[in-house]
Amino acid sequence: MNVDLRFAAIVVALAAAAGAAAADDSPRGPITVGVMTHFAHGWDVDLVPRLRMAGLTTVRDELYWNEVEPERGQFRFPERFERYMAALEGADISPMIALTFANNHYDAGQTPHTQAGFDGYARYATEVLRKFGDQVQAVEIWNEFNGTFCKGPATADRAAAYSGLLRTASSAIKARRPDVIIAGGATAGVPLPYFERLFATGSLDFMDAVSIHPYRTRRPPEGIEVEVGRLRDLIARFNGGKSKPIWVTEIGWNAGIPGFDEERQAAYLVRAMALLFSAGVERIYWYPFRDTRGFENMGLVFNDDRYTPKAAYFALIALRERLDGAVFVGRDSTRSDFYSLRFRKPDGVEERVIWSLKPTTVSFGPDSLVTNLLGESRAVVGDFEIGEFPVFVAGPVSDWPEPDAGVVVACSQRDFAAEQGAHGWSYGYRVGAEGRYETLPEWRATDWQTEWGGELRSLAISADGQHPAAQNGDPVEAVRRWRSERAALVRLAGEFRCDERTSGVGASIAVGGDRVWERTLGGSEPVAASFDFVSNVRAGDVIDFSVDPGPSANPDFDATETTITIREVPPPSQPNHHHE
Repeated sequence: MNVDLRFAAIVVALAAAAGAAAADDSPRGPITVGVMTHFAHGWDVDLVPRLRMAGLTTVRDELYWNEVEPERGQFRFPERFERYMAALEGADISPMIALTFANNHYDAGQTPHTQAGFDGYARYATEVLRKFGDQVQAVEIWNEFNGTFCKGPATADRAAAYSGLLRTASSAIKARRPDVIIAGGATAGVPLPYFERLFATGSLDFMDAVSIHPYRTRRPPEGIEVEVGRLRDLIARFNGGKSKPIWVTEIGWNAGIPGFDEERQAAYLVRAMALLFSAGVERIYWYPFRDTRGFENMGLVFNDDRYTPKAAYFALIALRERLDGAVFVGRDSTRSDFYSLRFRKPDGVEERVIWSLKPTTVSFGPDSLVTNLLGESRAVVGDFEIGEFPVFVAGPVSDWPEPDAGVVVACSQRDFAAEQGAHGWSYGYRVGAEGRYETLPEWRATDWQTEWGGELRSLAISADGQHPAAQNGDPVEAVRRWRSERAALVRLAGEFRCDERTSGVGASIAVGGDRVWERTLGGSEPVAASFDFVSNVRAGDVIDFSVDPGPSANPDFDATETTITIREVPPPSQPNHHHE
């Protein structure tokens, strides 16, 4: 899809106008789309008309504690805070307020970690609600407490400190405004071990929604729904089998990274939001709305005198117009790399979001309406090619790509466990390419993930990735091994993706001891490589998926994301053994 010419025409028209104006059965709420703004940083309120032109009805912003309470017990709101809140109210845009950050008069200016600090934060929260009343319908407790926005003694046990802050603030807020929605978590990523420790304190009782920031840097959106699914399962485990709303209060992609452009950013926005909604997320805020310092290419509009829109701006409008207020219905049964997600709109009409990771032709029936990322709609009958740029489709569709043949017998993410050998998987290492395979001895949990590791620095295997190491100058492979219980023809499909900062890593697959696939990633080579091939295995054969530190044997920045699916497939009519 090439949107340049059409995009340019729409940009000119909207820029002129701006210048003149200056996957389970849990109950799910309607979809809401918003953006993160930084009016609290000093953004000019002349941006508000651009928000309204996008049809947005909610933004996420802040009212900083340290500025609201400049003297202990004395509250006043800076003029820029009052100005932007008034501008939003006048435009009928509801602000979700992230209550941030530390205050110099409590806990020595560090992140609150004592009851006095918690109480001070709770008073600040209620003062925000007293000042702005019903204009504030939702608040978020802190921002990325599990990450860099937590400093001082609270870092010794982030889950315990956050639990104290959440409980105290939530109790005070509900006493004043029981109708306010309290979002808790606001985590960098989707850190399940951190959430598990937090939920174990009973903190779920003090939040109406669980909020996350599942950034994926340059990684494509596919798989983000798996992360959310794990969180939903964890919530249900600590909530009597019931779910709670999940909100994504920050997510975005940088269009300025080499090899990544504004069109791809627009495609990722729609794919990510559709997948998140399909996983039960009810509200999503793109970060940020406007290019800003440190995030120069992540905005939906440029930071110029007209806030000129980008392709992603129009994609957000198209998604909001097609899906705002809709509920997810289901995913059509098709090939695994072909996505057709169905949503039911408030008027009862169903609409699909469709894309494919490799070009695929489908057929549309009479009265099918196809809308592209720019919001342009046209009637389509007959064959239509679907690719990585999603389209919205209302009306009948036929000739779907058939579901993948065979049965999934192993999945690296789904099957990851704290027991060696569970689901056929073991987790180990090998010193040198010809070294002996040894299982890793230690199962451990950090605030970010659970993993298998050992004594060597950096050597680790988690549900999502593998990190190799070096020992006395020798490369040490991180090896994820699967053992087949019986003779079969299996299809191996997945991807290795390394960090851009690496000097190079090696990725390889060995079947029954024979290395049948290998690539060098990073350095001067692409950072990702996918595989998809079939192979015969005998009962007891092992398949090793290995990551090594590359030719330099330097393991720095060698974290490599790994996704693997193994299907047992029917044998072809002719012998088939090939590798791609």
